[in-house]
Amino acid sequence: MLTFRQIEVFTAVMRAGSLIGAARDLRISQPTVTRMVLRIEDQLGLTLFDRVKGRILPTPEAARFLSEVDRAFEQMRGAIDRAAVASRSGQTLFRLGASPSLGRGLAPGCLARLAGEDRRLSIRLDVLSVSQVLNYLIDQSGDAALTLYPILHHDVRSVAVGTGRPLLVVPQNKVADSVTTLRDLAAIEMDWLIFEPRSVHGEMLGGVLSDAGMHPLRGHLVRFAESAIALAEAGLGATIVDEFSARAANRDRVRLLELETDRRFDVHYHRGLGQGLGGGAERFEELLRESLGHL
Repeated sequence: MLTFRQIEVFTAVMRAGSLIGAARDLRISQPTVTRMVLRIEDQLGLTLFDRVKGRILPTPEAARFLSEVDRAFEQMRGAIDRAAVASRSGQTLFRLGASPSLGRGLAPGCLARLAGEDRRLSIRLDVLSVSQVLNYLIDQSGDAALTLYPILHHDVRSVAVGTGRPLLVVPQNKVADSVTTLRDLAAIEMDWLIFEPRSVHGEMLGGVLSDAGMHPLRGHLVRFAESAIALAEAGLGATIVDEFSARAANRDRVRLLELETDRRFDVHYHRGLGQGLGGGAERFEELLRESLGHL
């Protein structure tokens, strides 16, 4: 097993890009760094650095090892943070990750109710991109996560806790004043704010428009529902988003219209299987189901 000092030396070499740089950063001699690197490679049975004309070049194995080291240190920092919170007035920290749509619209209300029920509970809300959610759970950086899509992974418990409606968002301007239904948009020259086809919002928008026999003549590509709403507020076009994101829209600049569709956004709640019980996660799931059941 590697020591913390060995891991520190390896990390320093990777960051500095040279043995000399690592020795300078660690304030030790270069021969010491060299010996420790060789010892690390021997213990791991891996070649971490190729020696080329006096230089060292990290191998793919070194890059993967660094990623594992960073993940381990992130877990350790999380454990230290939790211990620090717990030591202050006996508080317990509940860390929730949420996709942007739910982190702005649904999660805050349920978190406020959770914290109101237990004054010993401290809340941390992390807004995450799609690529961050899985590691957030597996690395135990958070206690739970909330998204509009399921997670299929053997180390994650993923359950549907409710649904949300899609809403049509149109600018508050003269062009869109006559719009009261989705089909009204077909009669006017209105640009669309569209999403990547395989995204949750992209599939919803494409499905709703296809059901109505509509095809956008011109579209502007966005990644997040919040971006689509912001551009709609600026008058750039119309879009379809989930009702949770729509809560944050400026009603002076856009109108939110109901859609005649049975399509719904599914809300999923996730927990890493390595997480223990308690900390508010179970009660938060109950509050989510209750909140979504009243929509």
